[in-house]
Amino acid sequence: MQIRFYANMRTTVGRASLEINGDDVHSFRKLLALLVEQYPETASHLLDLNGNLRPDVPVYVDGRNPRLTPLGVDTPLQPDSTVSFFSPISSGKMNVEVLKRP
Repeated sequence: MQIRFYANMRTTVGRASLEINGDDVHSFRKLLALLVEQYPETASHLLDLNGNLRPDVPVYVDGRNPRLTPLGVDTPLQPDSTVSFFSPISSGKMNVEVLKRP
């Protein structure tokens, strides 16, 4: 499985892409957990205070937003899937809750 990072996500992870064994990661949710485990600094970029995918983070699984699929973040991943992570989108307003994160 090919994982691609863009903009600030690329800087946070320290690389443009990763190859992950698709047999170990069966859903987008499991991929998020794996990324946060291997790259703890991604947590503040990807997850809200409740541990859910932040709504302002553009992500795509094989070119589609998993939030718009019937299974949402539980969207299945295939060994040949490509998952892309972009930096959070901001309207210029600061989210006070995000600033309170450790």
